[in-house]
Amino acid sequence: MSLQYIIDSYNVINHPRFRPAAKIASSIQRSLHDFIRLNRLTGSPKNTAVLVFDGYPAPGQEIPEEEGLIWVYSRRIDADEKIKKLVEESGQPKNIIVVSDDRQIQLTARFLRAHACGVEEFICGKKNNKAAAIAKAGLDDIKLTYSQMQKINAELKKRWLE
Repeated sequence: MSLQYIIDSYNVINHPRFRPAAKIASSIQRSLHDFIRLNRLTGSPKNTAVLVFDGYPAPGQEIPEEEGLIWVYSRRIDADEKIKKLVEESGQPKNIIVVSDDRQIQLTARFLRAHACGVEEFICGKKNNKAAAIAKAGLDDIKLTYSQMQKINAELKKRWLE
């Protein structure tokens, strides 16, 4: 069973982990294409990625043709509507994973029996997503001694169990 990732490209392009990769390439779209392929974000080579962009391609822009990677432009509707249509028109929504930080798109995808995940989870995976959140909060730098942990536990027991 191969999966199809329908990706809200705008969300990935504006993610902090993508920005360094985008500075190297001459085209943001091409950079996104390479970023997904080089980091194997879709897992198996049998899985496909549909990159959904707003509007029309730039005049003369070369749209890469690579097996497992499809570029889609929303044309006269916005990318969010195009993503919803792609999921609705699919014969097997259970094999679709919609990648977007837009809560409405995620809810719609789930309603249509597809899966949904945020960009952070797509790029970093579930385990790394939690680690990234902890690191972002600066909590991974905190080192407690055994006696400090005992004092904290005693205080929590006092507040919660008495």
